[in-house]
Amino acid sequence: MRRIAVGAVLFAFLVGPIYAEDKENPYVKTRETIKKENEAIDKQYQKTLNATRGAAPPPAQSDPWANMRGGTSGTDATKSK
Repeated sequence: MRRIAVGAVLFAFLVGPIYAEDKENPYVKTRETIKKENEAIDKQYQKTLNATRGAAPPPAQSDPWANMRGGTSGTDATKSK
């Protein structure tokens, strides 16, 4: 009985790796699949960028320091001098 058990264990050790090689591991990605996924992501990113660029209004030109300048704007500060 012992010989049969040892033989079965040895057979399992020999057949196990062969059986495992036949199945494709879903967690291992090849370089080609990674490259294809990256290209698809880049294409979608460019499409989104192009769509948002046309929809956004141009930024308004403003001068936040206009009231702080002395003589260029013609305010009361220049008249009092």
